[in-house]
Amino acid sequence: MSNPIIKIGSTGDAVKKAQQALIKRYYLNVGTDDGIFGPVTDLAVRRYQFDRSTGQFNAYSFPLKIDGIVGPATWFRLDPQVVQRGSRGNAVRLLQEILKSFAFPPFDPGPVDSIFGPNTENAVREFQSQFFDFDGNPLVVDGIVGEKTWTALFS
Repeated sequence: MSNPIIKIGSTGDAVKKAQQALIKRYYLNVGTDDGIFGPVTDLAVRRYQFDRSTGQFNAYSFPLKIDGIVGPATWFRLDPQVVQRGSRGNAVRLLQEILKSFAFPPFDPGPVDSIFGPNTENAVREFQSQFFDFDGNPLVVDGIVGEKTWTALFS
């Protein structure tokens, strides 16, 4: 089931899910996940979208529109699917573009081709060996890009 479109005035579990993703990316403060999409959440969403449209977290194939609406494109960045060796598609392309954007140390996944092959897996493992999750714990070095690795990548 896909995530619903949410915006100012929305309430419920989907809003809370988006708020929790924004907290883990440092756009909202811990404890602000109340399930109410008000002005504070709207500002956080817009800042998040800005950073992923023209800012440092822009993946060139997936820029976000700065509109304060958490629709399919913003959900794709906030809540990307789990990818691992053998995966293909836009989530892998996003991963490869983000990995290539790290200037130091370089995490080269090889060509940005939307195919999660051995080069991408090695780059993910190297990234995981050097970064931490939101709670300050080392990432599990397994080559699988799930919620904690996506969050550490600032997806």
